[in-house]
Amino acid sequence: MKNRLLKKLVLPVFLLLGSIMYAQSVSGTVSDKSGPVPGVNVLVKGTTTGTVTDFDGKFDISVSKGSVLVFSYVGYLTQEVNYTGQASINVLLQEDAALLDEVVVVGYGSKQKSLVTGAISSIDSKQIKSSSNQRVEQVLQGRTSGVTVSSSSGSPGQGAQIRIRGAGSSGNSDPLYIVDGMKVSNISTIAPGDIANIEILKDAASAAIYGTEGANGVVIITTKAGRSSNGGVKVGFSTQLGTQFVKTDMELMNSSQFVEYMNEAGISSVVDNGVNTNWLDAIFESAPITRYDLNISGGDKKLSYYGSFGSIKQDGIVGKENSSFKRKTFRINLKSEITDFIEVGYNATYSLSDRLGIQENSDTRGVIQNAIALDPLTPVTYANESDVPQSVLNNQIIDNGDGTFTTIPLLRDGNGNVYGYPTYSTGEFVNPVAFANVMNKTTYDENQSIFSAYLKLKVIEGLYITTRYGRESGKTDEKNMINPYYVSSEAANTTYTGSQNYRKSRRWLWENFVNYDKTIGKHNFALLGGYSAEDTDGSTIIKRSGSIAIEDFTGFDFDLAAFNQQIDLVDPTADNMVSLFGRLSYDYDGKYLFEGSLRSDTSDKFPSANKTGTFPAVSLGWVLSKEDFWKQDSKIDYLKFRGSWGQNGSKSNLSGNSDKTYVTSFLNGQEIVYEGVTGAQITAYANPDLVWETSEQLDLGMDLRALNSKLRFSIDYYTKTTRDAIVSDGSLITPGSAGFVSNEFNSGTIENKGFEFELGYGDTTTGGLSYNFSANLSTLKNEVKEILFVPEGTSLVGASAPQNPDGVTRFSQGLPSWYFYGYKTNGIDPATGEIIKVDTDGVSGITSADKTMIGSPHPDMLFGGNIALGYKAFDFNLQFQGTIGNDIMATFYQPSRPITNKPVHFYTNRWQQAGDNASFPSAANAISAYDTDLVVEDGSYMRIKQIQLGYTLPQNLANKLKLDNLRLYVSLDDYFTFTKYSGLDPEIGNFDFKSIGVDRGFYPTAAKALFGLSVEF
Repeated sequence: MKNRLLKKLVLPVFLLLGSIMYAQSVSGTVSDKSGPVPGVNVLVKGTTTGTVTDFDGKFDISVSKGSVLVFSYVGYLTQEVNYTGQASINVLLQEDAALLDEVVVVGYGSKQKSLVTGAISSIDSKQIKSSSNQRVEQVLQGRTSGVTVSSSSGSPGQGAQIRIRGAGSSGNSDPLYIVDGMKVSNISTIAPGDIANIEILKDAASAAIYGTEGANGVVIITTKAGRSSNGGVKVGFSTQLGTQFVKTDMELMNSSQFVEYMNEAGISSVVDNGVNTNWLDAIFESAPITRYDLNISGGDKKLSYYGSFGSIKQDGIVGKENSSFKRKTFRINLKSEITDFIEVGYNATYSLSDRLGIQENSDTRGVIQNAIALDPLTPVTYANESDVPQSVLNNQIIDNGDGTFTTIPLLRDGNGNVYGYPTYSTGEFVNPVAFANVMNKTTYDENQSIFSAYLKLKVIEGLYITTRYGRESGKTDEKNMINPYYVSSEAANTTYTGSQNYRKSRRWLWENFVNYDKTIGKHNFALLGGYSAEDTDGSTIIKRSGSIAIEDFTGFDFDLAAFNQQIDLVDPTADNMVSLFGRLSYDYDGKYLFEGSLRSDTSDKFPSANKTGTFPAVSLGWVLSKEDFWKQDSKIDYLKFRGSWGQNGSKSNLSGNSDKTYVTSFLNGQEIVYEGVTGAQITAYANPDLVWETSEQLDLGMDLRALNSKLRFSIDYYTKTTRDAIVSDGSLITPGSAGFVSNEFNSGTIENKGFEFELGYGDTTTGGLSYNFSANLSTLKNEVKEILFVPEGTSLVGASAPQNPDGVTRFSQGLPSWYFYGYKTNGIDPATGEIIKVDTDGVSGITSADKTMIGSPHPDMLFGGNIALGYKAFDFNLQFQGTIGNDIMATFYQPSRPITNKPVHFYTNRWQQAGDNASFPSAANAISAYDTDLVVEDGSYMRIKQIQLGYTLPQNLANKLKLDNLRLYVSLDDYFTFTKYSGLDPEIGNFDFKSIGVDRGFYPTAAKALFGLSVEF
């Protein structure tokens, strides 16, 4: 046994001694064009043997003949040197031009990042590739300063609101989206895997070239192009499988707490019946998600191509298939250099989306709102059909008034069990599980196609003429189907009811522009001049609704006569625009930078007297590190100061034809007839004085790279003032007695200002560990500077809610836009348990005039960051994001329904007896809290958006499998959230600009556990 062991050890020991004997010490110096470079990593390839150059750029390392030495340093190209026994090795590093002269896409061209004078942030394909997000908007979240991304809803397929440097309008503040040069209405149908890079133009000077549509910033997406592979084909495939689930700390009263609370409120009829339903547990369940992406690319010097197919299927954590999303995308990108002076290209994408949605974002008729408010003494389903209360059975028989009766079917689950009907909660409240699964079904089918084609001519050296035509078209078919049910007189539908809304939209854009680049000595000029024309229109082709009696129902067929069909009901609106634009960029030796631009837009959306708007911009930059006095051995490699000023416009809140008064002879699809005479009514009243919404912005910034570009830092200060902000909802200023509403109007002036910081540090150790840390922070102050069309000291009334007929949000001078409105409180009266409301108007007594600002949905700070680590075949990514200083107002309470459940803090923090020092009122006074700051909470949070661990198959093994690359990963997305907010999810957006931060029972963002695979060959 010992001899065999000895024999086994002899050979390894012999080889080890031989390797030591034959390993030699080699020394040398690493330099660049300026001299020795300290801190360069020197590694024996395929081993962990390495060293670092000293202050004089010198190194010494033991290496065997035939080995390869790898020299790497941030900001320089990595070099490999074969060791053949030479006594010394001297290496001259070459600067990495791709890093030092990174190119960013700007309007109608591109520019070296070192020459940019505006505030532009970039997200490259490497960052996108490491992301497991299913939507483009999610990719943007937390990755760059000054950009807020909040989900409209956590329901699958729902979009997200993107805000660049705050909400700059009193209405729609969405940025302009550009995909491969084409303006598009949204980016929800773009597959993240197809994206090469994203640029975000934040300041006015960068966005001014887009004139009327750049006021809210610009998001430019460039999709992938084909790769030249000598005629060969490259194939990429990726898949993602996972499960979703809710992660929340929200807690409601249980049955015993609820009974005690109701009894204390004087409602003695509520007694414990042995049922204890946690409705949040009942409605939320795990749900699958799958994604597949396939791409093919290739080409040669004359032609390159990229094609892709993507598919995603995502069920909802509420209602599963009833709140699901499916999308298929197809893309083809072609580029051909026909001759040395003619280039053509074509980019096209087509998507098909199917989404099913539950009723949400409602403080009276939402699934989640019902789950929060319904009493816990109601069962999800009855154990036996004999347990169904007789009162419920009696309510299902409807007297038609003509001697006949209609029997409403009981609500049942898939197994035939009868859903529980409310035991104590009255009014419109229903079983939320039944609501999500069998009562109502809403489908959204959407098709979208986008294409653009261009011809680029090289006239002479540096002079190019480009003509580009693009087209976007879409179809949306929305159907809502409601089954019969009877829960109460307020929650009943005695027939099969349905509605359909089928809409088409189209936009074409034709742009022609000239680029001329010229260098004279150290003077570099770039000129742009162009003309564009575009047309957008949309129409509702079908809008119909109706109902079918239970005994006649055979299915939801919207072609049946029972459904009232209405065609082309939308008033025609003109949305044509022609534009002239120009830009001059100049730099002297890459040191002194200047850029000026001017754009003139003429749009049919505005009244005839105000159709044209002109938008100028200018910016300056100084690259201090290129000055002769800058020390070559400075720790700071690059330092640039920049400033910009500009104006942008916005027409996103306009439907068009605001200077026209519309009259219709139809009402709800029926002809208006009074005593046999056909009548008419005004639907919208003209506003001939409407002017352009204009955003003026000043930006001062600095960019820095230090420690051989390992450290990156930038800072910006901006002031963004939006004048004549347009609001599309004319009802806000039209008296209810008018019988019609005004068209769009200019509401006032809004100011956003703040600082933006971006910091990054990255390096690779001698042991082969690579790391990159990045973080961003933004401050934001939002204030309405001027308000129009209302008497001085008053407000525009915003979002409504049952507990506050005066509106829960307001738009007032001197305060944040659409702040929360209600009563301030000063504690609970220890003697009575009543809320002490603050008298703010100086008049004795508490009235509605004492309502004031009780919170703001706008954060004081936004932050995000990423940690990326790599060692050998493993990689690790952690991304986080959050806000500080924003508030959330809960409106899922119903003051007219006293027997409803509430968050548990209403119970645990309540006043019970005289002398109690409580933070919430007695049960008898709970309803009086609903329109006060007691339902406004701090919405600050930090969310770990992604924790991902990946493994890339070593190249030698990949080669044996005939693969270029194979990577596996596991990821936890949106899993950890740190917040004091007691609701379901602090990351609250909304569908309505007046309702940001209003929680009506928000569909929360699902946590995800994902497994992914990507392979290239």
